[in-house]
Amino acid sequence: MTPTVRLKFLSIYMREARKEAGVDMKDAAKLLGRDTTRVTKMEKGREGLTPGDAKMLLDHYDVHSDEQKAAIVELARTRSQRGRWSGHRAAVPLQQRAYYDFEWDANRIQHYGAEMVPGLLQTEAYMRAMLARAIRVESDEVDDVITTRLERQEVLFRQRPATANFVLSESCLRRMVGGNAVMHEQLKHLATIARRPNVQLQVLPFDAPGNASTFGFTMLRIPAPTASAQPLEMVYVENLHDADYLDGIAEVSDYAALWSRLTANASGLDKSRRLILEIAQTYE
Repeated sequence: MTPTVRLKFLSIYMREARKEAGVDMKDAAKLLGRDTTRVTKMEKGREGLTPGDAKMLLDHYDVHSDEQKAAIVELARTRSQRGRWSGHRAAVPLQQRAYYDFEWDANRIQHYGAEMVPGLLQTEAYMRAMLARAIRVESDEVDDVITTRLERQEVLFRQRPATANFVLSESCLRRMVGGNAVMHEQLKHLATIARRPNVQLQVLPFDAPGNASTFGFTMLRIPAPTASAQPLEMVYVENLHDADYLDGIAEVSDYAALWSRLTANASGLDKSRRLILEIAQTYE
């Protein structure tokens, strides 16, 4: 489990324990000797907590389970391990690193692509064409970024791969990136990877019934660090300058409903693969 995910689970468990105990955030801040802003950041997974402070708060919250306490304190102890983003990975923009960590620890990935082929399915040539137009990637960093992105795709091929479901708007298949040769290779790659047992790939054609989403998003399910706890369900959405990680029950439910509509309106697996291959021929 990556440090980012440890920190996220730590924040969730501490927030839930405080609420179940009926402790006000101001009281928690007073116990820690901090202001409420720092506690808010901690409970949102943006700031850590020492093992000693975690144990002190859990005692104050009257958490009686020794197993639960030990698991949370262990998360506090290991949430700040370093080294993952050194070497070639240092070229990955800071705003993308947290998502890569969440994705790596996920056992289920559901992605809707509105305009571009998602990163997990991109060929190296497609990546290079995309990065050639990127506004925040220096030319001498391109090789390092690509190496990291290709490593990221191992989540689909490792010994216990994530289950990955994709719905791609037909725009993803027709939006020209890098020229005909790049697009032909990319679509042939999509048709190949769609045959993997852990991958489901549907295309939402232009003439599909219902309304398509105008923005892409990713839903992740990440196993909990203990068997007795619930997995983390979250939604990732991004724009040009920022990204949101949504884990509220109402937010996740809304996106799950949107996902259900998209999969219902998209073509089936076999028909989608045939459409991908048909469009691939137009780039020959």
